[in-house]
Amino acid sequence: MREGYSDCRWVAEFESHEWSARHICRVEQGKMSRFCNVCGQPLRGRYQIYRRGDTAFAKGLVVCPRCERTAPRCAVCRVPIHPAASQEKLCPSCLAVAPVCASCGKRIHGRYYRNGANGAVYCEPCFRGQPRCDVCGGVAGPGSRQLHDGRHICADCHATAVYDDAKAGELYGRVLEIMARDLGLQLSIRPALSLVDRDQMLALLAQTKDEDTDRPELVFGLFVRHGRKRAVYVEFGLPQILMTQVLAHELAHAWQGENCPLLRDPLFREGFAEWVAYRVLLALGAVKKVALMEGRTDLYGQGLQAMLGLERAGGTEAVYGACQGN
Repeated sequence: MREGYSDCRWVAEFESHEWSARHICRVEQGKMSRFCNVCGQPLRGRYQIYRRGDTAFAKGLVVCPRCERTAPRCAVCRVPIHPAASQEKLCPSCLAVAPVCASCGKRIHGRYYRNGANGAVYCEPCFRGQPRCDVCGGVAGPGSRQLHDGRHICADCHATAVYDDAKAGELYGRVLEIMARDLGLQLSIRPALSLVDRDQMLALLAQTKDEDTDRPELVFGLFVRHGRKRAVYVEFGLPQILMTQVLAHELAHAWQGENCPLLRDPLFREGFAEWVAYRVLLALGAVKKVALMEGRTDLYGQGLQAMLGLERAGGTEAVYGACQGN
């Protein structure tokens, strides 16, 4: 049985929200205005005035009795609106602040879902009916691609995705350089790098003894040691910054194999690998990705926090010492 250590992706967490008007309109009756603000016709007798504490309604929306009875209503705050004023059935005030679905581009009124990883919001029809991106976990949406192994890649992830060996090799070399320069981590045996698809990754996982992976479908990268042979496998189609993170994580496992082969505590094993990836991304200025790593609460996130605590207390030597049992 081959020995392997993998890097699992963070499953995107979605928060459910219900969007509604932030201020309820106050309704008054008046007799001073000359024209209805909905239909534009002259006013006779009493009319309604809708007031709200924002710019659109600061002076009041004047509505004649006929429009009060028959005009369509804003889907959020329920004030009367002109039939042609908004194709999205929102008054100008609500239209200005309504969240926009990242998939279909429409304004959202009612329930929506926010991706905790990148802040993108999705309307309920898109969230329920569209395939998910197999990289970021968001709704795939327009411009997405389906790869030959069945994975869906959204347009944002595809924009910087790595599909060829040459680009992957360039990132691989950069990670090794940063690890040696900034962390003093060097490998006696440089693992071979291979890009694989989803089916190949699952087959490799089935052949390895990886104690830290209980959901193989979420694995992006894998370090395998078989005798004196070393190899790093990474799924093609990952965005450059994510592939950099995965490469650093797997190369940290390669360093562990040479310098602390008896390390078995998964918190320290995966935490150290995440810490190396964290430091590499910091060196590259990937502050958003680093913030996401800090926010993880799974084994990887807990391990990273443990390593960062050791580093704050005793520097990098404290991190290395803990992994090597010193």
